[in-house]
Order: sequence, then structure tokens, then C-alpha cells
Amino acid sequence: MASTELAYRPLTPADLAAAQALSLEAGWNQSGDDWRAMIAAGAGLAVSAPEGIVATGLTLPYQLFGWIAMILVTDARRRQGIASEMLRRCMAWCAEHDLIAGLDATEAGRQVYLPLGFKDVYSLSRLVRAGPPPPSRGEAIGEVGVDAALRPMTETDLPGVAAYDRTVFGADRLPVLRYLLRRWPEAAWVAGDPVAGFCLGRGGRTMHQIGSLSARDEASALALLQAALAAVPGPVLIDVADHQSSFRAALDAAGFTRQRGYVRMLLDRSEPLDTPGEVYAIAGPELG
Repeated sequence: MASTELAYRPLTPADLAAAQALSLEAGWNQSGDDWRAMIAAGAGLAVSAPEGIVATGLTLPYQLFGWIAMILVTDARRRQGIASEMLRRCMAWCAEHDLIAGLDATEAGRQVYLPLGFKDVYSLSRLVRAGPPPPSRGEAIGEVGVDAALRPMTETDLPGVAAYDRTVFGADRLPVLRYLLRRWPEAAWVAGDPVAGFCLGRGGRTMHQIGSLSARDEASALALLQAALAAVPGPVLIDVADHQSSFRAALDAAGFTRQRGYVRMLLDRSEPLDTPGEVYAIAGPELG
């Protein structure tokens, strides 16, 4: 079909079912709740065709940077330049709002983004555990000596968690933290007082996801991970920063396997905006 049949327009809450259908077709993990929150918080785009919505894209604004995600194109409309055009429009939106464009690229997508000026910041691995770990493996994380004062996170903890997160993430994202806390409170934990680390998570379409997980030190990160894993009722995934090698090894020992890799990238910048040494797991490629 001709490209003139395509109309680029804002993504609205009325498009929720169509957007979720694209996630389902691609095999992605986002739930309807995730889509609803992202549409409300971000600058979303939809591509309409005679057969309906055939593509989406989204940019979440975070003061200094705009996080580009959810660029999805239905199978029948791929290789028509739609994804590239959607990316260009998201990049233009960031430029118009004086935001640095950022994204988490798949290993294949990275080859597309490099010629556009995106630069590598650091790599990530998506680790998946298909079911509960064998007891001998599940104890591996607990064998690390930790002395972190952990407590379940509540709404009253959010200001302190958000203040700490600003120093790690590089921008304020209180609404995202609040959303994650409400989505899966059993996996939400805080280390230290004042806050020296925290863990959040959410239920997805096919499995639960742990992240963000940030901490001042590895002992706290491992304690937070163990507390969150105790709340997982079934399959779980976590997007781990590859530079946290000991943390990654603990997950390997707990029965996780690598599903795919990502590369955190920024437009025209290789210096991180976050604090990588305290980033153990991200909230997901769609949330930054």
C-alpha cells in the first residue's frame, strides 16, 4: 500500500487495545496497565492505515533526556520505512524540547542507531528464569553476606527513594516509581535510612519483571534482589547492567539464563547521564 495511506498522529488512551495488540504480536511483555501509564506520561505517536493502527512510538520526557521506546510495526507493514520515520519523529520531538535522545537498543537495532549519531553508553542483558529455582540454586543469592537494613517500600518512602533515584538515574521520575510501587508492592523494598538502595518491579503480560534496582553497594543490591525474588510467583525477568559482574553471577547461580542483550545509547553522547556504578537493573527498555 502507498505511504500516502499512512497517517502519523498522537497516540491516545483510545488506542490502548491496538497498542497492546502490537505488543502481543511482537511477543513483548508490556501489559495494558504499562501502555496506559506510558501513554499518559509520554509523547506517543500512532500510525493509522486503512486496516487500523499499524505502528506506535513513544518518548518519555525526563527533564534532561527523552527516552524513546515502543517503536512497534505490525508484521505486514515492516520494511516500508515506518520504524525509521517513527524514530526520526521521536528524535525531532526531543530536539524541539531540548532533550537528549536516549534508548535501549537491541543488538540488531544498535546497527540502525549508530549511523544516526547514537553512541554506546553501556550494555545490558535480559535474564529470564522460567520457573521457581531449585532450592540449592535459590540459596546462592542468600549465601552472600549482607547486612543491609531492608524494609518493604510504602508510599511514605517514595520521596526519599525518588531523591536517591535522582542521583542514580540522572533525572526525577517519581511518577514512574509510584506506578511501579502500586503495580507490584510485594517486590518493592528499600535498603538503609537514609535510602541507600531500592528495588521495584511489575507484573507483565507473560512474566513478572524486577527493576529498577539501584544500590550504593553490591551487598545491598543482592539483599534487595533476594527480597524481591521471594515475591515472584512464577516466571521472572530482569534487565541487568553487564558491568555488575558479581551481581550477574549471582543470578546465573540462581537459575537465570540470558535471553537477549541491549545497549544503552544516547544521541551524540557516550558519557552516561546516570550513575552506572549504582545501577544493577533497569526498569526496562521502555522506561529507561
